[in-house]
Amino acid sequence: MIINPVHQREFIKKAYLLGHDLSAIERGEECCTYFTQPTLLDGRRLLCNATDASRRERQKTFFNPAIAARRRLAQGMHDRGEAVTFADGTLEESDIERLNWHLPGHAKAISVREKTITAGDVWDVSVRGSVWGLNDMEELYVVVNVGRLIIEPGAALIVRGNVFSLLCQEVVHHGSAEENAFQIGILPTPFSADFGYGPLHGPHGTDGAAGRDGLAGRTLEVERTLLGFRLREEADLAAMNGGSGDDGKDGTDGVRGRNGGMCKVAELTLRSVTGSLTIFAQAGEGGHGGNGGHGGKGACGGDAGNGHKLWQSNISGGDGGDGGRGGNGGAGNHAGNGGLTSNIYIDVPVEDEHKITRVALPSKGGDGGVGGRGGAGGKGGVQGHGPTAEFDGKPGNPGENGVDGRSGHHGRSRPAPWIFLNDKVDNGDFATRTPESLTVSQSMYTND
Repeated sequence: MIINPVHQREFIKKAYLLGHDLSAIERGEECCTYFTQPTLLDGRRLLCNATDASRRERQKTFFNPAIAARRRLAQGMHDRGEAVTFADGTLEESDIERLNWHLPGHAKAISVREKTITAGDVWDVSVRGSVWGLNDMEELYVVVNVGRLIIEPGAALIVRGNVFSLLCQEVVHHGSAEENAFQIGILPTPFSADFGYGPLHGPHGTDGAAGRDGLAGRTLEVERTLLGFRLREEADLAAMNGGSGDDGKDGTDGVRGRNGGMCKVAELTLRSVTGSLTIFAQAGEGGHGGNGGHGGKGACGGDAGNGHKLWQSNISGGDGGDGGRGGNGGAGNHAGNGGLTSNIYIDVPVEDEHKITRVALPSKGGDGGVGGRGGAGGKGGVQGHGPTAEFDGKPGNPGENGVDGRSGHHGRSRPAPWIFLNDKVDNGDFATRTPESLTVSQSMYTND
């Protein structure tokens, strides 16, 4: 129950603004609706809970170095739109037409008077584009309006890759500060945020097929006579040579890894905090590049047919066939870069600031694919033997080994998001624990 009358009024006002059924909310029901916002100013009215003074303060640091560095990219346009919504930004003339392509904005809204996330559970409030028949690359919004949010030990509230606005009158965490977990996670989209296609991790190339061995040379048929051996057929000396082995086929190249999912801008307005609260944010890891396929083995040359001593002459042994060349290894492809991030704003009463732990980590780049091994060259065929060593044929030449494929580059890491607490930021690393020490299920990050 919300005891503070001021908090009660704000909760009800927000539910009304979102078009939720107030009588259903009073009965303890959780209301969820989907709507569109025609303009950026409508987005500010529905998403942002900051005061005018707070928005002006945010504008001073909104375009921190990581965000300012991408101002010329398409993401820079979205950043400037987010500054209008959550800070005190103004639109550039050149942005208006492109931003209009993304309007109206599509949002999911939840209001609930009291919500308990039971121990070990995750309340995932994310929304995907399929609700409106949209591509997931479209920017989508989530608004959550909660009276009292109770988070039991090991439980968490997460949003994955949506612009997020949380208004909570009271949040209660029953766990301890020593828990290796977070209670609110601002996580990336569970898919790559680039404009490629296919899975996050690049598939590996296929191995090249081995070549076929060369045919063996014929040994000519002879018959015994009173004078010695003679041929039963007309001599075909070329047929005595072993055939060359086929070359191995090249391995195919691995596929490029895709960029990690994006961690979008978020505003968390918490009017009262009971217990400690860890808020975690990190964009998605870049996909690994696919390994190159190994080259196929070169085939062996055919063994030669043997010669023979005849009563009038000697037939030399045939030459062994040359071994086939090994196939080249396929190239390992490049890995994807870590995902991009945006600012995260946390507003709490000043007396509750010490209860908030911020953990913001850089996104990791993927590992580049390893080049495939070149196939081994085939062995040369054995020479045919004549009546004496001087009449032996030549052995076949071994095939050359295939060339190893080159390896792909590792993806780049991206900076951690800036997390502002009451519009203040410590321009450093907020991570007080390593990623491995946090309880972050990989299923929260990706659908793979």
